[in-house]
Amino acid sequence: MKKLATSVAILAVLAAAGVVVWLTTRPSTASSDTSTHTATTTTAEITQRDLVAYNQTTATLGFTTSVTVSSPVAGTVTSIVPTGTKIAAGTVVASIDGTPVVAMIGDVPSYRDLSKGVTTGIDVRQLKANLVMLGFDPNGTMAIDETYDTATATAVTAWEDSLGLTGDGKVTKGEIVFVPGELLVDTLSASVGSGVGAGTSLLQGRQTARSFLLPATNPAHGAITHIAPAGTAVTTGTVLFWQNGFPVVAIEGDASTTPSLARALNAKSSDGVDVKLLETFLSTAGFDPGKVLTIDDHWDLATSAAVVQWLGSLGIPADPASVTVPVGSFIVVPGGLFTGTPTVAEGAIPTGDTVVTSLTTAAREITTTAPVGGTTFVVGATIDVMFPDGTVSPGTVVKVGNVATNASNTPGATPSVPITIDVAGVPATVDAFVQIPVTLQVVAQEEKQAFVVPVSALVALAEGGFAVEVVTGQNTDGTNATKLVGVKPGMYADGFVSITGTGVTAGSKVVVPS
Repeated sequence: MKKLATSVAILAVLAAAGVVVWLTTRPSTASSDTSTHTATTTTAEITQRDLVAYNQTTATLGFTTSVTVSSPVAGTVTSIVPTGTKIAAGTVVASIDGTPVVAMIGDVPSYRDLSKGVTTGIDVRQLKANLVMLGFDPNGTMAIDETYDTATATAVTAWEDSLGLTGDGKVTKGEIVFVPGELLVDTLSASVGSGVGAGTSLLQGRQTARSFLLPATNPAHGAITHIAPAGTAVTTGTVLFWQNGFPVVAIEGDASTTPSLARALNAKSSDGVDVKLLETFLSTAGFDPGKVLTIDDHWDLATSAAVVQWLGSLGIPADPASVTVPVGSFIVVPGGLFTGTPTVAEGAIPTGDTVVTSLTTAAREITTTAPVGGTTFVVGATIDVMFPDGTVSPGTVVKVGNVATNASNTPGATPSVPITIDVAGVPATVDAFVQIPVTLQVVAQEEKQAFVVPVSALVALAEGGFAVEVVTGQNTDGTNATKLVGVKPGMYADGFVSITGTGVTAGSKVVVPS
């Protein structure tokens, strides 16, 4: 009676843990050629693998940035994109008084009409980069610079014709709206038939991809090689790509004032802010070890020496007396971005200026909260993220908030702080959702290369302890011959349990309920 009571107690504990067991009165050392059970049985293999148990919590996947797209002119809304629309370069987002408003990629908003004769400006450069990227300069006659010239007017005419307009080579302010990247339309602020003013919101979109265009503008138009892989962190001195055998580097700064190197620089060059930007890069990147370089607008002997040292580090020999930095050798970029997917093939030789790639940043982030002082969600920690379709991708904690709250309002409860997680490999199944719940998985317990069986293979012995019923062969009637092998259960996870014991080997078959 005492033995039975013990077994019942064991069963009660295991049942509470969700464990299914067999009950037998045989001792753990017993063996038998025929084992009879009233339950229907089948077999499973003992496998050797890592067994992992997770702690799980729910979090929210959302977009990092919301963008308002405003009407560039006053008028009546005659069409507008529906919610859920993806906006990219060339997308007609709305029409005002029957004239289409087209999205183009750029950080500086449209603020004037553009045509031949306007003063140079970054808005012209943004327009030209988009026209090239969209294929309206098929012969490569347009330079991606800040000047609106005849080639620009020709490309604009072709673009306007493609929209059903009568192309005249002039861009009115109402025809384009610059956006900082690809968007997913979230909510509409206007509707067909409503009146809007210049600057009135048309819609709100979630930024699905930050885009800062990187054009190749070397007039030699040589082969484009060594394109930085997607995901490369970009700082001052990062080599973005090579063109015509010369590197093109990033310099962090204000691209609206000096977007790129627009002239060749050497010892004979006049003073200018482009010289200062070049010297800033050379100093920041460590090519002035003697600290003799003065960062100013003037190219001097120290500048030549630093340029020679920089090129030498890349395997390019140069003479300090004649070294020249070609047009387009640096591009001024915002800080904190990463390289995106290239838009040209490695080794491509463009017919003219072209957009090689764009810079981007994480468009989505995961947010949750965690108790103050917890060790799981610390900056840099890796967290597995499970999406609703079952896909699992690694995430990294990038921010832990410094404002703690007691969400439960329970006196004495541990306060929580907001947590931000970046995740790679977001599946396409969530693309249409502005926000969606996800599951965070943190390893709670792990056994490496454990011998593992289904939990239902455990046999609770009447005298205490556990065994598994190992198949040893077949009886003459075709049934399995088995014997009990005493085991010690380890950790439980996902319906499996690790076991140790004499005679436990991978590949052996054990009896389980069917």
